[in-house]
Amino acid sequence: MSDPETLREQCLAHFRKAVALPESVPPWTEWWRDNEALVEQAFPLMEYVRLKHRRLLGARQILQANGDLPTDYQALSAAVTGTCPNCGDRVTRTDATTPEGKP
Repeated sequence: MSDPETLREQCLAHFRKAVALPESVPPWTEWWRDNEALVEQAFPLMEYVRLKHRRLLGARQILQANGDLPTDYQALSAAVTGTCPNCGDRVTRTDATTPEGKP
């Protein structure tokens, strides 16, 4: 098992990708199911609870506190990324066209 600092850096690297390119990582619910135990080992209780309940929003807050994101960072819209910027799960894009070319 890796030390907590290594585990934390692995999580932070995932959070950076989830914020910058949300379509490049699994939805938060899937990632959390597979990594909750790792997060519990890697982060202090307050940050673990923040991630558990605030999900991707909590990850952004941790990145901002670490100086990895500017404090005035504005997440991309779910309409642009297909991923909710707060919960990290996929959303249905309402602006997509059908195969017939209709909205």
